[in-house]
Amino acid sequence: MGDLGVKMRELFELARPYLENNSFGVAHTQRVFDFATRYFSIPIQSKDKVHAIIILHDIGGISIKDQYAKGPIIAEKLLRQIDYDDKTIREICEIIGSHHEKKENASDEFKILYDADQLAKFSKEEFKSYDVKNLNWNSVIESMYFEHSKKLARKTMVERKKIT
Repeated sequence: MGDLGVKMRELFELARPYLENNSFGVAHTQRVFDFATRYFSIPIQSKDKVHAIIILHDIGGISIKDQYAKGPIIAEKLLRQIDYDDKTIREICEIIGSHHEKKENASDEFKILYDADQLAKFSKEEFKSYDVKNLNWNSVIESMYFEHSKKLARKTMVERKKIT
């Protein structure tokens, strides 16, 4: 994963064994990270936190239930290993424990993760897996926070539908 400092590379390596057990594996985390860093303005003061959230968002397992139940526990353990403070750990774990749910008063960090995670569904690697499940693509797009995310998703969906 490009654009990571030493601390984030260490976190990514600690998280890797957990992420490898997920449906799309470490590659999904990489895609979400790439979407987030390419398409969103991440404030410099939030950069490490956003990167940590992205790295850890699916750490709990394959199912949403496991991600919500186990993810924050694993994330806290890993974040403590690299000396994150209690407040930041709490904020990161809160996001991990609910990252599939659209929220009314979401933080910018949450919004970036949420939209980047949704955009990963439109990637060439993931699109077919969701499309065969008859995912309501319009609903996914409308759930996004940022207009530029919606626009990119619509454009990408048209391209994917031509290919399938």
